[in-house]
Amino acid sequence: MAPPTKGTPAQARRKSLNLFSRSSLSSLPQINTNVSNGGDEDGERKEKKKLGKRSSIFGLGSAVSLDGHQDGAMSPIKSGERSDSPKLRPRTLQKGRPSSLFGSLGRKSLGQMDEGESENLHTGTPESPLEDGQLLQPGTSGNGGMLYHGEIQTTSGMFRKKKEYLVLTETHLIRFKSQSRASETFSSIPPSYGRSTSIRHPSTTSVGSLQEVQSSTSHTSTDGENKIPLGQIVTVYKVEDGRPFFTTEVVYLDEDYHGAGSIQLMLHDPKEADLWHTSIRGAAQKSRLLMEEPYPSRVIRYLVSAVEAVEDYDAEHFQIFRVVRRTTALKNGRSSSDDLQKLGTSLSYLVVGINRVHLIPLPDFTDGAGRLLQPKTSRSTYGIVSIVDMRVSYDDDRFELAFRNPCQATDILELATSAPTDIAVALIRAWQYLKPRWEDLNFNFAGPRRLLQNLDDNLSSPSKEEDLGCFDRTLVAYCMAYNCNAANIQYSIDWEAEDAPEFGLWPPLYSKKYTFFELLAILRALRYNEIFGSISFKDIDLHSLHGVLDSNGSEHVANATRSGISIQKYFNLKPQEKSLLHQEVQAIALKSRKLRKLDFTNTLPRRRPKDNFDFEGGEVDKDPGSEIVAAIFPLCQVQATSVDRIVLSGIELGETDLDDLIPTFAKAASAIRGIDFSRCGLNDRGIMQMITHLERQNMTLEFLNISGNPGRIHLEQFQASMSRFTNLRRLDISRTTWTPSSQPLVLPEVMLTWHLEELILNGIPINERTLELIAQYVVCDNSMGLRTLQMDQCGLNGEHVALLMYAMTKTPGEARNLEFHVSSNRLEKGIGEIVKAIETNHAPSHLFLRMIEFNKEEHFRRLLQALRTNTTIHSLDISKASLPYDAEPDTCEAMRQVFAENTTLKELDISGEQAHLEVTRFGIGLNHALTGLKGNTTLKVLRIEYQNLGLEGANTLSTVLEENKGLTHIFCEHNDINLQGFTILVNALAKNYSLLVLPFMQDDQNLSMKRMNNSMRDSRQVANAARHENMVKGSVRRRLTTLGVTKPAKQELTPQDVDDVVRVLNDRWEHEMSRLTAFLQRNNDIAAGICGPDGKGVLSEETMRPTTALSDKGLLEQVLSNTTPRVELGNPVDDHIDRIAELDLNPTKEFGAKQENSKLLEGKAELDGGMLPVIPGIGKEKTFELGESDSGMFEMDLESSSS
Repeated sequence: MAPPTKGTPAQARRKSLNLFSRSSLSSLPQINTNVSNGGDEDGERKEKKKLGKRSSIFGLGSAVSLDGHQDGAMSPIKSGERSDSPKLRPRTLQKGRPSSLFGSLGRKSLGQMDEGESENLHTGTPESPLEDGQLLQPGTSGNGGMLYHGEIQTTSGMFRKKKEYLVLTETHLIRFKSQSRASETFSSIPPSYGRSTSIRHPSTTSVGSLQEVQSSTSHTSTDGENKIPLGQIVTVYKVEDGRPFFTTEVVYLDEDYHGAGSIQLMLHDPKEADLWHTSIRGAAQKSRLLMEEPYPSRVIRYLVSAVEAVEDYDAEHFQIFRVVRRTTALKNGRSSSDDLQKLGTSLSYLVVGINRVHLIPLPDFTDGAGRLLQPKTSRSTYGIVSIVDMRVSYDDDRFELAFRNPCQATDILELATSAPTDIAVALIRAWQYLKPRWEDLNFNFAGPRRLLQNLDDNLSSPSKEEDLGCFDRTLVAYCMAYNCNAANIQYSIDWEAEDAPEFGLWPPLYSKKYTFFELLAILRALRYNEIFGSISFKDIDLHSLHGVLDSNGSEHVANATRSGISIQKYFNLKPQEKSLLHQEVQAIALKSRKLRKLDFTNTLPRRRPKDNFDFEGGEVDKDPGSEIVAAIFPLCQVQATSVDRIVLSGIELGETDLDDLIPTFAKAASAIRGIDFSRCGLNDRGIMQMITHLERQNMTLEFLNISGNPGRIHLEQFQASMSRFTNLRRLDISRTTWTPSSQPLVLPEVMLTWHLEELILNGIPINERTLELIAQYVVCDNSMGLRTLQMDQCGLNGEHVALLMYAMTKTPGEARNLEFHVSSNRLEKGIGEIVKAIETNHAPSHLFLRMIEFNKEEHFRRLLQALRTNTTIHSLDISKASLPYDAEPDTCEAMRQVFAENTTLKELDISGEQAHLEVTRFGIGLNHALTGLKGNTTLKVLRIEYQNLGLEGANTLSTVLEENKGLTHIFCEHNDINLQGFTILVNALAKNYSLLVLPFMQDDQNLSMKRMNNSMRDSRQVANAARHENMVKGSVRRRLTTLGVTKPAKQELTPQDVDDVVRVLNDRWEHEMSRLTAFLQRNNDIAAGICGPDGKGVLSEETMRPTTALSDKGLLEQVLSNTTPRVELGNPVDDHIDRIAELDLNPTKEFGAKQENSKLLEGKAELDGGMLPVIPGIGKEKTFELGESDSGMFEMDLESSSS
């Protein structure tokens, strides 16, 4: 979160960081990201220029006086503590010499020291007039707030050795060439005595100084001093480069004068090295706490724009830190100017956004206008949720972060910063905000445990605007981390499902299927979610995860239950060795306590199980299985998940899957509530193993679906197994093969005890005993909860169906709430019994009679007449009904009477079918039947597809829409309705305020455009053929033209005209679709009570105004009339003749030809737009009769005159 400006109430949120900082962070200056381009900053910059560069920063005025109490970090380490520096080497160096300091520019590139060099390395305490004990106390101030001072070697090499004298004050770290120079400034430092004071170094800066990377405006000094303001120090950390001394690197950044640099302090004594380290570190931290603005406003603007560019900026989630990327030492141990130049790239701003961590390089400060330019180096971005490791040093500025995306190597960031604990807290809180439901960290953390023990629990609570357990928040975070487009992901929430709410993943919005990273983002966002009771991946391809192993890490693997029980230790489950599909599915089942159902229907459509043995009996590679079975069912076996209903429909299962299923089914404690094995490719052995082993789940099994498997079921074994189940609610055994038997499918004494809700027997030949058993069951009281009875394609006739209809009706005239499916049966035999049952109101509330072939139209007419007076059927489906021929007027009148007189039908489906071999529809008389809907107020849903309504049917529907007040849904696609018909329907909808759904009829639009395109191209081909034929008659036309007899040529379509017509047609259709959307939205608002019943003022007058409905011919004429004339090209034959004439082969003939052609030039525009070659030898024909053919071309009849 970006810290607010002073005085805002949001400052209280910052106080939660107090426990994790070396000092109280409540005094940290607040970052205000709402800065302007002008203002105080420019004035302050001008004032600094007036005072001069050196005087403003390096003036030797009195130091700022601090409080006497020093920060805890300033105190030296205790004698019993050990630092994190390398192990001490055998002391072979000389004692009693002053320590040294080494300068570097961001690279740990010190040369390896030889023995002669190591012997000259200075150690011991620096010279000072104070006592040693006083000197080692960082609080000692001899003059002007001086905290610590001493002589240190700053350069080490074969040809160059250099020492500098450092003085640490309360505001600066000052570098002098010698102690004598320091004593001139600080009176408490005595002048040095001895040889060392007489040595004059060529310059005050060394290889490791600031000079080589600074700009011309930086403030290096050649007068014997070099001041580093403590507020500019970015980090003070220990360098572990394997050398026989202890190195502390100090990196600083001047954001005002565009300087970046570093120095390295190399000492042999570890205690003295720790003292310098803690002293500079503590003083720098205190100096930063006293700064009013920690970051210049232009730097904040630069960082905000950089984060906004990747859509990761949020003022409430924006924090800035200065960091240095630590690099390893070079192998040759030598520094170069190129290495020193890289310091600017190692210094970066670490920005914690809402979803990502950004390492943004330093901007280009050289712009004269004060603007910060983008650097040439690229920035690095990492997803917060992809953190896999975080290491915070206790007493140093070293800090390590590691990020990893799936199936990729870990990206390790070795950083150094003055606020490692602040960064750790910011990242942990950002991680907690993005994954509020995750109860355990899935990354390694090494550092102070108090950082994890005092996190803000309020971050885990979703805001008022969010629901679904912050699912969207976590999903977007994973998509940003994996560089996915979250807008491509679609899902729905079903709040009325049995195990509601149900999360249903839909196909992607912009692509054909989800990518590898999109699927992982969805699956990991669903982990730990306690909102969803069921999750459905139906028809979503998960093949990209199947068989994929991630060997680069295991931080994503769920190794324990929600309560912390290790599944490997106690249940011998090892998910680390499995594929990503196995791991992610198992994690979802393992980490959610509310999840009950998982639906994987058709998720592995390309899976084909491998046999365990080849044809010769030799063992081959073992089939990996579906991996979904192995992920879930072992958890059910050990009661480690709440999931008890699994849908595997459409996934082919092999022997490997059976090895995981059978042990789970054989254990009663597995408590399987529902299992769906439909279309799983189970053979005889597989399907019988399932049925027999499921007997142990008899106390809990409620849902069983074994439909669509090729294996043959043994009826006797099936009866024995079914006799053990007492709680079955839904049974689907459709489209299965059975052993021949006259016995019923289920024993009567067993079935009559069931309380079924769904019984699906589609595609199974029903014998007489099974039919009697079903009739007995629907009569008994235990069947009162039955809601669906499907018996499609069961070989039933009309008498069988009527028997069941009479049996399921308790009281005639009182509708039973039951869906009765008897489609695709031989109902024409005994149709009279069905008609009688409907007439006497012995019919359920929902009746499905699809695909019934009526040999006589009279049978269908009797069915319609029975529906006129029926009061029990609320939903009727008679779609795809096949008549011998188009419906007669009497049948259409009977249907009209059904529409006009029936008062109970709410849903009706009279759609036809358009197949390659058969077409079923009622014919043109259906338009008359639809007029009966004008006064109907009870019918809500009408399906009338594939009935070839055309323009006339669209007109009829439009008149119905203008008067009908009850219809809410009309589905009328695939009816060959062109743009004219669609426009008429939309115009009628302007006056209808009840219709909520009307399709856009995309298929009809495509068909209309295709037909228009083909028609125009065919006409062009006919015109071209006719013109080719008329080339023979060209000379006659020329002669007629010379006589003044001409006929205007018929306008020819060009390819551009064809494209224009198609474009205009598409634009017109889209315009009507937008009007339709507006009308439907208005009606839905009225139904929801958002606006008044008349909808006044909701739509503009332009939208309400009817649109002119143009026919295809009218549209074509309009486009051609608006077409810009084009230059017509000449005939290539004429061009060829002209080129021959230019050769001057026959001057006499050439002259005659040119004369004739010159006469034809006047009639060129009237003759098909091209010149024709001269055809000689017309002869002495004298009489011509001109006629016009169908193609609009001239015809010539020749008659010979008498000589």
